[in-house]
Amino acid sequence: MAMTPENNQQQTDGRTAPEHLSVHDEAATSEGVLERGLGGAAATAIIMGGMIGSGIFRAPSIVADHAGSPGMSLTVWAVCGLVALCGGLCVAELGAMMPKTGGLYVYLREAFRSRFIAFSYGWAAFWLIWPVSMAAVAAVFATYLAVIVEAATGVTLGVAGQRTAAATCIIGLAVVNCVGVRPSGHLTTIVTTLKVVALLAIVTLAAVLGADLPALNTAGEASAAAAYIQPAAFGAAMITALFAFEGWTYAGYVAGEIRAPQRTLPRSVIAGVLGVTALYLAVNVAYMLVLPFEQFRSSDRVAADVMNVLAGPAGGLAVSAAVMISTFGALHVLLLVAPRSAYALAQDKLFFEPLTRVHARRRTPMHAIAAQALLACAFVLSGRYDEIISLAAFPTYLYVLLTLIAVMVLRRTRPDAPRPYRAFGYPVTPLVCATVVTGYLLTLLMEPTALVRTLLGLAIVATGVPFYLLRASVRSGERSIPEP
Repeated sequence: MAMTPENNQQQTDGRTAPEHLSVHDEAATSEGVLERGLGGAAATAIIMGGMIGSGIFRAPSIVADHAGSPGMSLTVWAVCGLVALCGGLCVAELGAMMPKTGGLYVYLREAFRSRFIAFSYGWAAFWLIWPVSMAAVAAVFATYLAVIVEAATGVTLGVAGQRTAAATCIIGLAVVNCVGVRPSGHLTTIVTTLKVVALLAIVTLAAVLGADLPALNTAGEASAAAAYIQPAAFGAAMITALFAFEGWTYAGYVAGEIRAPQRTLPRSVIAGVLGVTALYLAVNVAYMLVLPFEQFRSSDRVAADVMNVLAGPAGGLAVSAAVMISTFGALHVLLLVAPRSAYALAQDKLFFEPLTRVHARRRTPMHAIAAQALLACAFVLSGRYDEIISLAAFPTYLYVLLTLIAVMVLRRTRPDAPRPYRAFGYPVTPLVCATVVTGYLLTLLMEPTALVRTLLGLAIVATGVPFYLLRASVRSGERSIPEP
């Protein structure tokens, strides 16, 4: 990649770079460490594939129950899509400004000029946020795989069988990611396409067959309740829907492996978030066309119930296959992006040095990939991921909030830095998303059970402090040794 004079001026080696800058900049990445093998389609697929998991097959009924009417339910999904877009625009600015591998770790380090803040994120992400998320997604994959296996062969996978299947899937996808970023990108594109096709199939069937169903006759009656929804109910609905939009930060983690990231990354983020929002709204409308609203809001398996109405038992089985494919793709995206923050952290000599190693020919951070996959397998096989995943909620959104603040900090502290893309609507864009995230964090602090989990999650993050102090002292000692 050709470097502009402005970009070239920023490139320094490890001995002369300021403390807050990293040695693994765009030039280093493009000159042979990691391969820039991801194009626009793959980057967009990472965003969409990371966002579309199992949530859209279950969350709509929960959102509808809180919202109380079809119109308000759709409003919640539209608002959450807008919030995700605001956040995505901020990440697009940061990613285009700093097209480096590492995602939020890089943005926090550069904005706050604090290695500790960035380290605390990397530590929490490596030990808690990423592996527990992978374990949870892999478990859902295995659950629906068991449904397919039983329907096809009559064999029932027990708890041990499902855990083994989940761990096997993690290991298999880790191998794919170790083979190369190009194959990983191709697989992401293929699986994401299958996800979109599956959801569009539900929408199409509902549009074709749903007009003769009684659900439409009840929609007007349910809509009358829209004016009476309480703010607390709307907030509860938004919290559920926002989980289905998680993933708008993912492309930033592999920015150092995206071709022409200054141009590609913003386009991919915007296209991915808008595409998912439109798809989610269409799927919700499809659900409402098929099921009476009261049945829709009380359903535990809304997608399966809809397909049972449209296509009988085969439709329910098709939904199980769709969820299995969707979670498989989401897990693959997690294994693609998660190791990059650990890799970047190790590159700054604040983590285990072996995680910096890149395969000479495949140019993938194989050790970082393997480490995250093994941790995820440990959570899956232990069966405790469902108890632990709630511990990651507060740290996850706390660092998202800091990332949104980072956009505003960098606008003030580095106003002349090259910004190939500037977030549309700034400063409203980061403020809107930051306000919603702050509200979510406050709910975790005010609810007693959630508060206990929040404190436990922060305690896990705090375990990194002694490690950081040790690594920082080692780095200080290395700098004090004069060169020969």
